[in-house]
Amino acid sequence: MRRTQWSWFLISLALLSLPLLLSAPEARAASVVVSPADTTVLLGDTFTLRVEADAFSDLKAYELIFRYGEAVLQYVGPTAGDVLTAGGGAYTVQPLSPVSPPPFTAGVDCARLDGSTSGPGVLIYYTFKAIGLGTSPIDCVNVDYRDSLNNQTIPGCTGGAVHVTFPVPTSHPTWGQLKTIYR
Repeated sequence: MRRTQWSWFLISLALLSLPLLLSAPEARAASVVVSPADTTVLLGDTFTLRVEADAFSDLKAYELIFRYGEAVLQYVGPTAGDVLTAGGGAYTVQPLSPVSPPPFTAGVDCARLDGSTSGPGVLIYYTFKAIGLGTSPIDCVNVDYRDSLNNQTIPGCTGGAVHVTFPVPTSHPTWGQLKTIYR
Protein backbone atom coordinates (compact mmCIF):
# COMPACT_ATOMS: atom_id res chain seq x y z
CA MET A 1 0.00 0.00 0.00
CA ARG A 2 2.77 2.45 0.89
CA ARG A 3 4.61 1.63 -2.31
CA THR A 4 1.54 2.57 -4.37
CA GLN A 5 1.19 5.90 -2.56
CA TRP A 6 4.87 6.64 -3.08
CA SER A 7 4.55 5.82 -6.82
CA TRP A 8 1.56 8.14 -7.18
CA PHE A 9 3.45 10.88 -5.36
CA LEU A 10 6.41 10.59 -7.76
CA ILE A 11 4.16 10.52 -10.83
CA SER A 12 2.22 13.61 -9.70
CA LEU A 13 5.46 15.42 -8.85
CA ALA A 14 6.83 14.64 -12.31
CA LEU A 15 3.64 15.83 -14.00
CA LEU A 16 3.62 19.06 -12.00
CA SER A 17 7.27 19.84 -12.70
CA LEU A 18 7.06 19.02 -16.43
CA PRO A 19 5.49 22.39 -17.43
CA LEU A 20 8.16 24.23 -15.44
CA LEU A 21 10.94 22.38 -17.24
CA LEU A 22 9.38 22.94 -20.66
CA SER A 23 8.86 26.66 -20.06
CA ALA A 24 12.43 27.31 -18.92
CA PRO A 25 14.26 29.62 -21.33
CA GLU A 26 16.85 28.06 -23.59
CA ALA A 27 20.44 29.15 -23.43
CA ARG A 28 20.99 30.62 -26.90
CA ALA A 29 23.84 32.07 -28.78
CA ALA A 30 23.53 35.42 -30.46
CA SER A 31 20.78 35.99 -32.99
CA VAL A 32 20.54 38.00 -36.20
CA VAL A 33 17.43 39.68 -37.62
CA VAL A 34 16.58 41.59 -40.80
CA SER A 35 15.03 44.94 -39.93
CA PRO A 36 12.44 46.02 -40.82
CA ALA A 37 11.22 42.44 -41.03
CA ASP A 38 8.22 43.31 -43.22
CA THR A 39 8.43 46.40 -45.39
CA THR A 40 6.61 47.85 -48.39
CA VAL A 41 8.32 49.94 -51.08
CA LEU A 42 7.27 51.37 -54.43
CA LEU A 43 8.42 50.06 -57.79
CA GLY A 44 11.69 51.81 -58.72
CA ASP A 45 12.60 52.74 -55.13
CA THR A 46 16.10 52.20 -53.79
CA PHE A 47 15.99 51.23 -50.12
CA THR A 48 18.16 49.82 -47.35
CA LEU A 49 17.59 46.92 -44.95
CA ARG A 50 19.51 46.54 -41.69
CA VAL A 51 20.91 43.25 -40.44
CA GLU A 52 20.97 43.58 -36.66
CA ALA A 53 22.56 41.43 -33.98
CA ASP A 54 21.70 41.14 -30.32
CA ALA A 55 24.29 41.19 -27.52
CA PHE A 56 27.62 39.42 -28.02
CA SER A 57 30.93 39.99 -26.30
CA ASP A 58 33.72 39.08 -28.72
CA LEU A 59 33.28 39.31 -32.49
CA LYS A 60 36.30 39.43 -34.77
CA ALA A 61 34.72 38.49 -38.12
CA TYR A 62 31.43 37.39 -39.65
CA GLU A 63 29.95 36.19 -42.90
CA LEU A 64 26.36 37.02 -43.87
CA ILE A 65 24.51 35.62 -46.89
CA PHE A 66 20.84 36.36 -47.55
CA ARG A 67 18.71 35.17 -50.49
CA TYR A 68 16.23 37.51 -52.20
CA GLY A 69 13.73 37.29 -55.07
CA GLU A 70 15.57 38.20 -58.29
CA ALA A 71 12.36 39.06 -60.16
CA VAL A 72 11.41 41.66 -57.55
CA LEU A 73 14.70 43.04 -56.16
CA GLN A 74 18.12 43.99 -57.51
CA TYR A 75 21.03 43.96 -55.05
CA VAL A 76 22.95 47.25 -55.07
CA GLY A 77 25.55 46.72 -52.35
CA PRO A 78 26.55 46.63 -48.66
CA THR A 79 27.52 49.34 -46.18
CA ALA A 80 29.23 48.67 -42.84
CA GLY A 81 27.07 48.91 -39.73
CA ASP A 82 27.94 50.35 -36.34
CA VAL A 83 29.27 47.01 -35.08
CA LEU A 84 32.29 47.53 -37.36
CA THR A 85 32.50 51.31 -37.40
CA ALA A 86 32.10 51.95 -33.64
CA GLY A 87 35.33 52.87 -31.94
CA GLY A 88 37.05 54.04 -35.10
CA GLY A 89 39.15 50.90 -35.60
CA ALA A 90 40.17 49.48 -38.95
CA TYR A 91 37.74 47.09 -40.60
CA THR A 92 36.96 45.46 -43.93
CA VAL A 93 33.71 44.68 -45.74
CA GLN A 94 34.22 42.32 -48.68
CA PRO A 95 31.17 41.68 -50.89
CA LEU A 96 31.08 38.04 -51.91
CA SER A 97 31.44 37.44 -55.62
CA PRO A 98 28.45 35.97 -57.47
CA VAL A 99 30.43 32.75 -58.02
CA SER A 100 30.99 31.81 -54.36
CA PRO A 101 27.52 32.19 -52.80
CA PRO A 102 24.37 30.85 -54.44
CA PRO A 103 22.95 33.13 -57.16
CA PHE A 104 20.65 35.99 -56.17
CA THR A 105 22.15 36.41 -52.74
CA ALA A 106 23.50 39.40 -50.88
CA GLY A 107 26.68 38.26 -49.17
CA VAL A 108 29.57 39.86 -47.30
CA ASP A 109 32.63 38.87 -45.30
CA CYS A 110 33.36 41.45 -42.60
CA ALA A 111 36.19 41.68 -40.08
CA ARG A 112 37.75 44.00 -37.52
CA LEU A 113 41.42 44.33 -38.42
CA ASP A 114 42.57 45.62 -35.04
CA GLY A 115 40.97 43.90 -32.08
CA SER A 116 37.39 42.74 -31.83
CA THR A 117 33.99 44.32 -31.37
CA SER A 118 30.89 43.72 -29.29
CA GLY A 119 27.19 44.34 -29.62
CA PRO A 120 24.24 44.70 -29.95
CA GLY A 121 24.17 46.70 -33.15
CA VAL A 122 23.83 46.79 -36.92
CA LEU A 123 26.12 44.31 -38.67
CA ILE A 124 25.53 45.51 -42.23
CA TYR A 125 23.20 47.64 -44.33
CA TYR A 126 22.06 45.97 -47.57
CA THR A 127 20.81 48.29 -50.33
CA PHE A 128 18.33 47.02 -52.93
CA LYS A 129 16.36 48.45 -55.83
CA ALA A 130 12.74 47.39 -56.43
CA ILE A 131 12.60 46.21 -60.07
CA GLY A 132 9.39 44.17 -60.14
CA LEU A 133 6.00 43.91 -58.48
CA GLY A 134 5.42 41.26 -55.83
CA THR A 135 6.87 40.01 -52.57
CA SER A 136 10.48 39.00 -52.10
CA PRO A 137 11.50 36.99 -49.05
CA ILE A 138 14.83 37.92 -47.48
CA ASP A 139 15.99 34.48 -46.30
CA CYS A 140 19.04 33.59 -44.23
CA VAL A 141 21.40 31.35 -46.18
CA ASN A 142 24.44 31.56 -43.90
CA VAL A 143 25.40 33.53 -40.80
CA ASP A 144 28.80 32.72 -39.30
CA TYR A 145 30.50 34.52 -36.39
CA ARG A 146 34.18 34.17 -35.47
CA ASP A 147 35.66 35.35 -32.18
CA SER A 148 39.23 36.50 -31.48
CA LEU A 149 40.40 32.89 -31.23
CA ASN A 150 38.65 31.98 -34.51
CA ASN A 151 36.03 29.92 -32.67
CA GLN A 152 32.91 29.59 -34.79
CA THR A 153 29.40 30.47 -33.62
CA ILE A 154 26.32 29.96 -35.78
CA PRO A 155 23.72 32.42 -34.48
CA GLY A 156 20.01 32.04 -34.99
CA CYS A 157 18.68 34.08 -37.90
CA THR A 158 15.31 35.61 -38.76
CA GLY A 159 14.74 36.89 -42.28
CA GLY A 160 12.13 39.26 -43.61
CA ALA A 161 9.98 40.17 -46.59
CA VAL A 162 9.82 43.11 -48.98
CA HIS A 163 6.54 43.94 -50.72
CA VAL A 164 6.88 45.98 -53.92
CA THR A 165 3.76 47.83 -55.03
CA PHE A 166 2.89 50.19 -57.83
CA PRO A 167 2.31 53.83 -56.93
CA VAL A 168 -1.41 54.58 -56.77
CA PRO A 169 -2.23 57.76 -58.66
CA THR A 170 -4.20 60.30 -56.70
CA SER A 171 -6.53 62.69 -58.40
CA HIS A 172 -6.31 66.29 -57.38
CA PRO A 173 -9.68 68.00 -57.56
CA THR A 174 -10.00 71.00 -59.81
CA TRP A 175 -11.26 74.35 -58.59
CA GLY A 176 -14.61 73.69 -60.24
CA GLN A 177 -14.98 70.33 -58.44
CA LEU A 178 -14.18 71.95 -55.09
CA LYS A 179 -16.79 74.69 -55.66
CA THR A 180 -19.52 72.13 -56.33
CA ILE A 181 -18.69 70.18 -53.15
CA TYR A 182 -18.99 73.19 -50.86
CA ARG A 183 -22.04 74.95 -52.42
